[in-house]
Amino acid sequence: MAQYQELNALSRKISTVKEWLKRGLDPRFLLYRFKWNLVAKYDVVLDFPLHVDIETTESCNLKCVMCVHGTEGVPDTGMIDMDFATSTIDQVVAGGAKSIKFNWRGEPSLHKGLEELVRYAKELGVLEVQINTNGIPFKRDRIERLIDAGIDRVIFSMDGATKETYEKIRVGADFDKLMENITAFHEIREAKGRTKPFIRIQMVRMKDNRDEVETFLNMWSGIADDIAVKDVTNRGQGNQLDVGDQVTEGRKRCNQPWQRMIVARDGKVFPCCSDWDRTYEIGDANTTALKDIWQGQKMEALRDINRQGHLNEIDPCKNCFVTSSYTWRPMTSEERAQRDADEAIL
Repeated sequence: MAQYQELNALSRKISTVKEWLKRGLDPRFLLYRFKWNLVAKYDVVLDFPLHVDIETTESCNLKCVMCVHGTEGVPDTGMIDMDFATSTIDQVVAGGAKSIKFNWRGEPSLHKGLEELVRYAKELGVLEVQINTNGIPFKRDRIERLIDAGIDRVIFSMDGATKETYEKIRVGADFDKLMENITAFHEIREAKGRTKPFIRIQMVRMKDNRDEVETFLNMWSGIADDIAVKDVTNRGQGNQLDVGDQVTEGRKRCNQPWQRMIVARDGKVFPCCSDWDRTYEIGDANTTALKDIWQGQKMEALRDINRQGHLNEIDPCKNCFVTSSYTWRPMTSEERAQRDADEAIL
């Protein structure tokens, strides 16, 4: 296989179609997703990215075992300035981006202005406004305010189907609180007669939870619009959590330098979501327009590295955790036996 095979890929494709139907067959959304796949496949560099991540904070309330917050930590944390955030949204809208995600390396619900930023982006016509969240800090009244602000998608990270497993992986979390909050998002959305936010619940499959995947896929029927399960990848914790059923064979051109751009909380700009250590800064939004950064020399140099297949020669590409930047094959029976033997020793 050349492409990583997701566990429930067919179900996720069906979910994508259902989402478009719920959007009322909105042709703008279909065109956006068409361009998302087109630019990466055919090396089309648009005047501006289709999607921009705006980091509201790099702080997090948890210390998950597969995350930098739970391993080495994040040395400098804070909250994005609201004036800077709204001016960044202005640039994103002027540039023609269709999607904003209000987080990168931290927990967005820790920022007290999150609802205001969501509302502002939606009022300016951003097609898709979303967040990734661990879901713990929310309270019911804030969930209602976020829904009223118009958020389009909430992606919950939940790495276990039982309280014991989930709280072992997501250190500092509360399984019962998360279940309550996910249910609240669904209940409030339904009570208001809305189709949004779309609710995605995702799991990082690793050694500690791989026996709970089937339960996880089945436990959210009637609540989740999309359920994703992906294998753990290296974000600085090493490979000791790796399940390893699929093995990387080589590298290929990554999609992200053609699709998206990251604006960190302090205004520094990065080319993709995998550069958690901020090793490849492409500009500073405090001093340079985002459009100029996107079209700038450092961003184009990164695209050339991808075109030439030299990803293993530069940070952050050589340590990338994005599965689409690799080619894959199934693990052989011999490799699987060796993996199981190694685990038995540990």
